[in-house]
Amino acid sequence: MNPETTPEGQDVSKILVVDDEPRNVRILQIHLNAQGYTVYTAEDGVEALDSVEKDAPDLILLDINMPKMDGFEVVKRIRANKATEFIPIVMITALRDTRENRIKSIEAGADDFIEKPFDSLEVLARVRSLLRIKEYQDTLAKHNARLEEELQMARSIQEILIPQNGVQELSGFRIASRCCPEMAVGGDFFDVWEVAPNRLGVFISDVMGHGVSAAFVTVFIKTILAEFQELVEDNPGYLLEILNTRFNDLISSRLFMFATAFCGIIDLGKEEMVCANAGHSFPLLCDGHQQTCYAIGDKNTGNGLGIWRESVYETVRYPFGPMSKIFLYTDGVYEAKSPQGAEFTIERLQKLVSECAAQPAANLIVTVSEAVDAFTANCPKDDDLTLLAIEAAR
Repeated sequence: MNPETTPEGQDVSKILVVDDEPRNVRILQIHLNAQGYTVYTAEDGVEALDSVEKDAPDLILLDINMPKMDGFEVVKRIRANKATEFIPIVMITALRDTRENRIKSIEAGADDFIEKPFDSLEVLARVRSLLRIKEYQDTLAKHNARLEEELQMARSIQEILIPQNGVQELSGFRIASRCCPEMAVGGDFFDVWEVAPNRLGVFISDVMGHGVSAAFVTVFIKTILAEFQELVEDNPGYLLEILNTRFNDLISSRLFMFATAFCGIIDLGKEEMVCANAGHSFPLLCDGHQQTCYAIGDKNTGNGLGIWRESVYETVRYPFGPMSKIFLYTDGVYEAKSPQGAEFTIERLQKLVSECAAQPAANLIVTVSEAVDAFTANCPKDDDLTLLAIEAAR
């Protein structure tokens, strides 16, 4: 509600009475003032809209037949304005008003009716009922606004943890990325860091579910990763084992949650990548010399983080030269759905990346993003979506 406050501290609801018959206005004003409501008046629809714009009331009593603008049009304009669309409106009808006029009022957006001549008890009962509903709506709106503010703060914090979308260069590599939470915050997480000149660490994970609960887990993952990433050296599997142990002890033992993860170290000097996989979607490794693109890790994937405390993650090696490129992603990409409910599919994704493997990393991310958006007709996704492409900065 938008109440004023009396000296005694009681809230006073504001009611706008709109009628071109002074006698009707006066009768309503007397009854409403007697109950402690503040009453404003208007003689026609144009004056009513001007009054609503200057100081939105908590409820409107509106006559149907008025000069300049009738009640139907007034209701439509109030409902079309985001700032006033939920103000309760009671239409004032005459006994001669037809059934069609009542239906037209409802279609325009009226909430209730009162008939002339007025029954004061009925008028006050309807007013109290609608003001009570309006108060519930206002309370809910304030609660939602507070939640939205908190979500945006959480999003800002998560954006600090995850590298920004776009292109960056680090330790002799070019990294292109796009991370799109399904809600304000999400459960997808990735990070890159310099191990040494021309040596790059990369990590990507996908927490079960999305939203606030999954986002809290990404903070946990980031904390562990920051603590132990310098100890990875040439054994990313060791880092995944540490993460899995902590995950089981602190998360899975209390909540039914798990995450997939992939960790790798790319060394341009040795022209190789060492990596380990904890149930994550298989990265696609592109060889620029041989024009090939294939999934890696399908035979060396361990359990997701948090599934089994004793899981072991095998570290494997792949060639990665100056013309190589690795493409990483989360399952929100290939599980994205068309308006008809069909999935994008992993096969479609791999085919697309293979066809575009010669493109620079930044172009590849744009190409895949546009393909997914076109497939889904730019509809909201059901899951978080992350794309990551890494190549040597030639």
